[in-house]
Amino acid sequence: MDVQAMLDQGREHHRAERYGDAGRCYKAVLEADPDNVDALHLMSALAQMVGDNQMAASLALRAIQLQPDWHAPYVALGNACQAGGRLDMAVDAFQKAVTLCPEAPEAYLNLANVLNELGRHDEAAKMAVEAVVIDGSLPEAHNAFGNALSGMHSPEEAVEAYQKAVYLRPDWDVPWFNIGVALAAQGKHGEALASYRHSIGLLDSPLKRYNLGNSLAAEGRLAEAAAEYAAALEQDADYVDAFNNLGATLKDMERLDEAEANLRHGVERAPEAADLHWNLSLVQLMKGDWANGWREYEWRWQMPTFAPFLRDFPAPAWQGEDLAGKTILVAAEQGYGDAIEFCRLAPLLARRGAKVVLECRKGLKRLFASLAGLHQVVSPGDDYGAFDFVVPLMSLPYRLGLNLDTLPAAIPYLAPPSDAGDFSDVAVASGLKVGLVWAGGASRRDNAQRSCRAADLRPLLDVPGCCFYSLQVGPEAGQLDDLPGVVDLAPRLGDFADTAAALAALDILVSVDTGVVHLAGALGKPVRVLLSRPSNGFLWMLDRQDSPWYPGDFRLLRQDRANDWAGLVERVAAELRERAGS
Repeated sequence: MDVQAMLDQGREHHRAERYGDAGRCYKAVLEADPDNVDALHLMSALAQMVGDNQMAASLALRAIQLQPDWHAPYVALGNACQAGGRLDMAVDAFQKAVTLCPEAPEAYLNLANVLNELGRHDEAAKMAVEAVVIDGSLPEAHNAFGNALSGMHSPEEAVEAYQKAVYLRPDWDVPWFNIGVALAAQGKHGEALASYRHSIGLLDSPLKRYNLGNSLAAEGRLAEAAAEYAAALEQDADYVDAFNNLGATLKDMERLDEAEANLRHGVERAPEAADLHWNLSLVQLMKGDWANGWREYEWRWQMPTFAPFLRDFPAPAWQGEDLAGKTILVAAEQGYGDAIEFCRLAPLLARRGAKVVLECRKGLKRLFASLAGLHQVVSPGDDYGAFDFVVPLMSLPYRLGLNLDTLPAAIPYLAPPSDAGDFSDVAVASGLKVGLVWAGGASRRDNAQRSCRAADLRPLLDVPGCCFYSLQVGPEAGQLDDLPGVVDLAPRLGDFADTAAALAALDILVSVDTGVVHLAGALGKPVRVLLSRPSNGFLWMLDRQDSPWYPGDFRLLRQDRANDWAGLVERVAAELRERAGS
């Protein structure tokens, strides 16, 4: 047998992607010449292509032993190690290839790819640039450079790199998809849609459908987003993230039964996926299913967004044990509104014989001192004293086994403390005194959705017989210029105790979904809550105009369609005319 002719024939088959024929040729060469370095190297590449990474590495190592100064087997070894998940070994192999042959762009390119996979993006960028300098016609090198820039949080520059890859190879789906990802990272979801769809047209995949769904959801096109998540699941029935986002989208579309069924299917496939349990809890609580919803809500502590708030306490978590004669710390969590809504549950522990230490943020400390049945109210930095158990505030409904019928709903349960700010001037003012809040705290992910602009409330000012007061704090208070004649109380609001005193002097609060809403409800003041659509206030439930949490003159006004603040304001204006007239 002519070994060289057989090797050349194998290469011919290899280039034509007739890999089975190529493999037979290489095997014949190795049977005749077991130390043929070319055949070992090429056979290694084929083995890696079919997923036999161990064999690929073994063949490459044998070629390296026979010819240690040839860079190509090191590239093959690096490819096998990378495909097998041995990334550090892959880096070593590619670096050796670069050292042996500094003019070989493939070695730099592959090194850039594995460094990106390791998250070493700055190093990856340098290697990708080296590949581009050697051969600027390689679309893969531009794509690798774009991946490095994306990893370095430079999505605008990444788009430019991906566009060069697309220019060089228009029919390659990967950089088209990456352009979509980089645009989405800039919040340019509308532009990302075209790139995602073009990539899908070249080669479909569950990941692409999932990302397309994410951008559609960000654009508020929920039905289309749900269809894309469903398409991803048709291709991959175990795609946990697609189950999760489909469930969340169906929830936002208020198709709660479908959302719950979808999330349950996801939990069956991935029982430990915290995101699925979290969204399932929100759906169940929106449906009023407290028995299941609060149990699932305990999964929040395994969510990445909650992980930074996990704390170690020198006491065990309370699981429902006898509390007679014990001291229990009720630990603070989440936002001001959540604390105001749930603090009413802490006295239930006192009824079980416990001394209750309630933790809260400093802005709530003076206010919570008015809550009956507590041993102590503390904030970070205080001396908490010794305690026997600890329980997170929003775990109390689950630990206490509460349902909608047993929820303590007597109001008011909070009151302005005696040392709160003096708002007697507001209390004696003539006319119907209306408090206004148009924006929540920016730390909440959906704040832009739940908040309106001050200018959206402008029609209320035309209602005769009313005097309007702003309780808006934070940067959005600067919008008050759009509401001429409204009295700004923000400079007088040092904490929530002062806000409570201000609310006590008013006749009614009109507000988007913020902590002030809960405070007014806890004080027993009339409240009109302006809810966006979709609304993420899961404890307001669905299609209810009232709330079991605040059974007084407390009304939920829901948008008929997304961003329709004008419709809600018109309804409030009509009610204010009636109230002011009477």
